[in-house]
Amino acid sequence: MKKFTAWVLSFCILFGLTACGGQTEELAAESDTSQSGVSQPAEEESQSSAAEEENTQTAQETGQENILIAYFSWADNTIVEDEEAAVQSALSHYESIGDRENYSDVDAVASASVVAPGNTTQMAQWIQEYVGGERFPIVVTETYPDNYDECMERAADEKAENARPELANHLDNIDDYDIVFLGFPNWWSSAPMAIFSFIEEYDLSGKTIVPFCAHGTGGIAAGVRDITAALPDSVTVLDALGVYRADIGNAESAVQEWLAELGFEKKEEESKMENEGRKLKMAVDGQEISITLYDTPAANALYEMLPLELTFEDFNGVEKISYLPQELPTEGEPDGCDPDVGDFCLYAPWGNLSVFYQDFRYSDSLILLGHIDSGMELLSGQSGDFSATLEAVE
Repeated sequence: MKKFTAWVLSFCILFGLTACGGQTEELAAESDTSQSGVSQPAEEESQSSAAEEENTQTAQETGQENILIAYFSWADNTIVEDEEAAVQSALSHYESIGDRENYSDVDAVASASVVAPGNTTQMAQWIQEYVGGERFPIVVTETYPDNYDECMERAADEKAENARPELANHLDNIDDYDIVFLGFPNWWSSAPMAIFSFIEEYDLSGKTIVPFCAHGTGGIAAGVRDITAALPDSVTVLDALGVYRADIGNAESAVQEWLAELGFEKKEEESKMENEGRKLKMAVDGQEISITLYDTPAANALYEMLPLELTFEDFNGVEKISYLPQELPTEGEPDGCDPDVGDFCLYAPWGNLSVFYQDFRYSDSLILLGHIDSGMELLSGQSGDFSATLEAVE
């Protein structure tokens, strides 16, 4: 018998498809659950108390090793041509459903899920910080429009056709993971169809699935129910968390509380391959940026090339890049990475250093070398090309 606990929010019942149709990925507050708070699991009437006790498992019972955090985010699946216009298209929708008052001009950009990192991605980052594991963004080959209404029109067509959008990135090692967090926004009262593409691509038999949802006024709706129905019978589905869009800044503690209630233990702080002797400094306009270099083949080769005189340029409003005088070895390095703000990377195909001042999606052939410890604002504040000296700290 499939092990799962299904639920719906009380206000979903009241509002139905009218309230949640066309919701993008959204976040919930950690309080005031009667309106916008953490989505509260509720047992379906058809499931008895005895069955609930039989089917309930926690992370402690299933183990906390080999965790994958897979998630779909609109921000990872679109190209924003005009950020202001993209944000306004989302805010116009919020106004049309009477939810615009939750978004001030100050936080409008942060509230619109089309802007990186995106609400589902933010939840995934908090989960990873608490439990560890690997993050895997689910990315489609055909990007979605950055306009809210156009994106939702395509999402509606895909749902009506029960489509399976083609995925652009793939896992080679799904058998390595015992627990899979699966994150999604509420699109048309369910999950985006790319989530089902992911489910059908991999054999998830015997795994523990932990859903999480970023939603608007419609709540989680039928997303978890539909995902559970698509999974193999041998899968265990733990209680999901749904969080509301307008309160993203307050939701981290709610995510942590949910994980603790499921039995997940907070990971111990790790050095992340850091070699305490490998500290670098980047001098820009007479000021210094501090960098920790990790103990990896590519990073060690870079260290041997120092000092370097480099010229950086902005790329795509996301990263500062500079081309190296010679290639770095990549044998034994991961196939790619999902960079966070401050990550110091090598993009192997072009042979350039990349320093990310905006969060970005998973990229093949992107190799993590280290991380900016301080001075990030100096780097991100450079508006044009600039020169820098990179050297080791003795």
